[in-house]
Amino acid sequence: MMEETYLLLMEKIVELTEKNGETDAAALAWETGMKHGDILLRLKEMEEKNWLVTYEIDMCCGQEYIVDGLTDAGKAALAELKK
Repeated sequence: MMEETYLLLMEKIVELTEKNGETDAAALAWETGMKHGDILLRLKEMEEKNWLVTYEIDMCCGQEYIVDGLTDAGKAALAELKK
């Protein structure tokens, strides 16, 4: 189940960053139908695995993750998940 979630998110990250240059948790939640909080948890996990190029923005109501794309390790993981 977790692999399917990672695969879905990684494919959406590739799609959205190729189109827009970057994406964020809100856009990923909208595109995938997942809850924003679940997206944030998965992004943190993926960042810990060194799969994402991300940065955080401190906002008045909390933090937002901006995703610039997949790292080389993330691209390799995506290729492996697609098998």
